[in-house]
Amino acid sequence: MGSGGSGNEPEESGQLRPLHGGRHSIPADVLAHNQRERLLAALASCVAEHGYNATTISQITSAASVSRRTFYEHFAGKEECFLAAYEALDSYLATLMDEAVEEQTEWSDQVAAAFVALIAFLASRPNFARLYLVEAAVVGEGMADAREKTAKRFIALLEPGRKHRDVDPGIEEGLVGGVVTLLSRRVLSGEAAELDRFAPGLLEFALVPYLGVDEARRTIARHT
Repeated sequence: MGSGGSGNEPEESGQLRPLHGGRHSIPADVLAHNQRERLLAALASCVAEHGYNATTISQITSAASVSRRTFYEHFAGKEECFLAAYEALDSYLATLMDEAVEEQTEWSDQVAAAFVALIAFLASRPNFARLYLVEAAVVGEGMADAREKTAKRFIALLEPGRKHRDVDPGIEEGLVGGVVTLLSRRVLSGEAAELDRFAPGLLEFALVPYLGVDEARRTIARHT
């Protein structure tokens, strides 16, 4: 399962070609953007290897091949850098899922396509899967608003399913939390690159409350 044709796919590896010192022919604003992107990619790489709490700014700048001074020109600290990386990734994933939804007409197919696109991308980028699903939960209060925004987007995707069946209030929040927990456990067990394998089970978990087992499985079979 591919990740579709979304432009500006985020770069996972922090090991990018160093920017040489001296005079640059690159305009200052372009160079700054490049350095910022390097730092975000480097943070994802370092956090995947060491965990957020153990990752240091020195590790990030080393992986990005930039100076500590450059880091502080872009970010006040590690938490701000992590938040920027999370928000950039979340924005990309939102676009990816929107594109998947647009190709479907039925609600159940929209949910299945969106989840498959999300899981396929994260499986292809284990570092990002770790950052998005696991480490974001340990950063602290600074991540609360960003994670709430993500949760609301997933909840909004599921809510139209209520037209199929009368379900308990708040079920979407529980389903989203369950999906995130299940995916996080797979990442923690070293199975991030194999998340695709778990897509059918996760979709069944999300769709059965609205469709029942048989219809949910028919939908899943069309997408996995």
